[in-house]
Amino acid sequence: MVDNHSAFWKILVPLDGSDYSTKALRYAVSIGKKYGSKLMLVHIVISPLYAYAEGFVMTDHERRLEDEGSNILKKGLEYAKSEGVEAESFLKKGHPSEEISNIANEEKYDLIVMGSRGLSGIKIFLLGSVSERVSRFAKCPVMIVKLSGHMGDSS
Repeated sequence: MVDNHSAFWKILVPLDGSDYSTKALRYAVSIGKKYGSKLMLVHIVISPLYAYAEGFVMTDHERRLEDEGSNILKKGLEYAKSEGVEAESFLKKGHPSEEISNIANEEKYDLIVMGSRGLSGIKIFLLGSVSERVSRFAKCPVMIVKLSGHMGDSS
């Protein structure tokens, strides 16, 4: 029997397309199956805005990052739903650790499941320091998933 006081009804899953975030999604889906949780998949786009007299302009690079993020979220949604877990997704701009912590705190998530590291270069999103900062500032528990370990090791 599930203890309603310790169940994870709402789970936030930051995704960046790395093997780490893919494995974190598998863990979140497993937890979602056990507790009947709803997953919220999020991709944070780090985007420099260029100010002009008329306002702000989105660069081609930023559009590519948003398109890439949308594709990552689409694949994550397809996986979660194929496993019978309710899931939604959204794309957000900003600094990853701040955005993830703020979303979790403001929307009162029960758990964050995220990779310990992410991609670098153009695909930068989750860094070890991001997961560490999220674990300090989020009010809910944070599960930080490494590549080594259980759940169908990919290493």
